[in-house]
Amino acid sequence: MLNYVKRLLNIFSRVHTLFVSFDSGGRNKKTMVLLHGIAATSKTWDLLIKDIDKNNFRVVALDLLGFGQSPKPVNCDYNVDDHCDSIHKTLKKLKIRKPYQIIGHSMGAIIAAHYCCRYNQDVKKVFLLSLPLYLDKNELGFGFLRTRTDLFLDAYRFLLDKKSFTIKNSQFIRNLFRISDGIDVNEENWEGFRFSLKNTVIEQNAYEDIKNIHIPTYIMYGTLDQFLIQESINRLSVFDNILITKLKGVDHSIGKKFARAVAEKISE
Repeated sequence: MLNYVKRLLNIFSRVHTLFVSFDSGGRNKKTMVLLHGIAATSKTWDLLIKDIDKNNFRVVALDLLGFGQSPKPVNCDYNVDDHCDSIHKTLKKLKIRKPYQIIGHSMGAIIAAHYCCRYNQDVKKVFLLSLPLYLDKNELGFGFLRTRTDLFLDAYRFLLDKKSFTIKNSQFIRNLFRISDGIDVNEENWEGFRFSLKNTVIEQNAYEDIKNIHIPTYIMYGTLDQFLIQESINRLSVFDNILITKLKGVDHSIGKKFARAVAEKISE
């Protein structure tokens, strides 16, 4: 009965409370909040959660709006502000000690960057993992970087227009590469996926957001990342508060090597 009432409240609320899939507890501990990527869930963080010292940190993992067990509103744009509103409401409900750290993966990194701009007094450090940074035309100019960026964005727009193709092939890829979390597009999360891809990833403003973050910002990515444009990430190296770490032999997902490297950076 209680869960039913909570669902009704979320349906009629403009800002939705997210599902908290993991909370190690301890209100007096330093807290880190984990934000997964598009078409994924908080299972993204299973390996990292194992590597983090939970005696010293409170670890909170959320299912983002439209994914996992979180609400999937039909009257939602799923833009970066919608995602940030839901995260902020959820963290307030959990009475998270400030300032906390945020770790975002893929689309979660885009959201994390914007969150830090909106709630800059709440966040102590931010980690942007496998950041799919696609610069706008004013930043790109002409040449290889613009061509490569356009190829990614055109591919994403194709996925938006081909629902059946996208759902079918996402499952094929998951099975082929035995992916435990991510690239899971289905009927249930289609609206969240479609609008998040369009309004948070394609129409992003992440570069400007990151430029305006003045807290320590750690960008980490793998040399085998399939969705990342290294030249775009390199443009952020001029900012004093940003540390970029490139991991050899690591792809887009949070595997054992990636998780271990992040855990080590957190504990420094």
